[in-house]
Amino acid sequence: MDRRAFLGSSVAALSFLSFPLRAQAQESAARRQIVIGQTVDLSGSMQNLGRDYFTGAKLAFDQANAGDGLGGRHIRFIQLDDGGDPARAVANAKRLIEDERADVLFGLSSESCVEAVVNSPSFKNSDIEIFAPITGIDHPAAKGRAVYLRPSSADEMVAILDRFIKMSLSRLALVNTASASMVAVRDAALAGIKERYTEVPRAYALKEGGSNAAAVVSAIEKDRVQAVVIMADAFSAAEITKLLRTRLPGLFICLGSAVDVQMVQQLIGPALAHGLMVSRVVPDPVNGVVPIVTNFKRTMAKYMDEAPTSAGLEGFIAGQTLLTVLRKAENPRHLVSVAQKRVGMLDVGGWKVNLANNRAVEKIEMAMISREGKLL
Repeated sequence: MDRRAFLGSSVAALSFLSFPLRAQAQESAARRQIVIGQTVDLSGSMQNLGRDYFTGAKLAFDQANAGDGLGGRHIRFIQLDDGGDPARAVANAKRLIEDERADVLFGLSSESCVEAVVNSPSFKNSDIEIFAPITGIDHPAAKGRAVYLRPSSADEMVAILDRFIKMSLSRLALVNTASASMVAVRDAALAGIKERYTEVPRAYALKEGGSNAAAVVSAIEKDRVQAVVIMADAFSAAEITKLLRTRLPGLFICLGSAVDVQMVQQLIGPALAHGLMVSRVVPDPVNGVVPIVTNFKRTMAKYMDEAPTSAGLEGFIAGQTLLTVLRKAENPRHLVSVAQKRVGMLDVGGWKVNLANNRAVEKIEMAMISREGKLL
């Protein structure tokens, strides 16, 4: 099945079920299903990350539905596109909470969209919780109502800088697109870095699409930077990476975990991609022998004709984790306490997830792109 048809299957289900149903049929259906709602960027600057994450999660839920679901209860996964726009994310969340009667909001993407949703009246006035948002910062308005899986942006940046420092590199820098979400990531990263280092890395703002990439590269060259961490959408990251590798071939470059690495490789070509460092919050989705990776690859091959990605694996792990918590929950709307107290440390096919912590996954893997395009 191609990506369009696979993604469309959730949209088709949503369109069909959006027609008014008789009260008795609605009540009967509600007893048989758990509704998981997601508002995610499928058409904006981070669409590749959003689509892959959604695909991975949908594979996990489809796999469960192919069996007995959750003790005979069917999982209905509703996905709505917000294009990375906070206003659309709020409207989508309102629809999911009030009209679709979602039991949980899952995998919301981009810091600005998550922040807008958790501060919206629909969320505040509901008892719904958020599971595994694709965000590296905490959102105070969601305190006690959110389960975060991926490491914090601060911890990720500290891990990357630790690697650079061990390589005897001292003049470090962050490059981020000027979107609200990436600025939030940068600020959180810098705040965490200040707690660990006396010298804070320089920060450079990149316009979305990379239209000012040449000016940013000139500033990096002037400041004699030795290593750069890039936090941007794939197209912006590719644009500045291409210029950096051409003009400053000795510069060390690391792509953050939110960057679509495969897309960057395609855009800049294998020669320029060779030697790039990559930060990951999941195992290698292509060459890994971890059981969850094997399961993901096997399931994806059954339904898709595309190569597995880190974002897809992250969504698959998040989906499997949510399923485990739901199996132990008496009420699908009360998951945070179940995750923390009744599940705690969880082995998701060889990948450790500690739901007792604020950030359930703390492991950050570093890899380098080989001449053949593989992550080593």
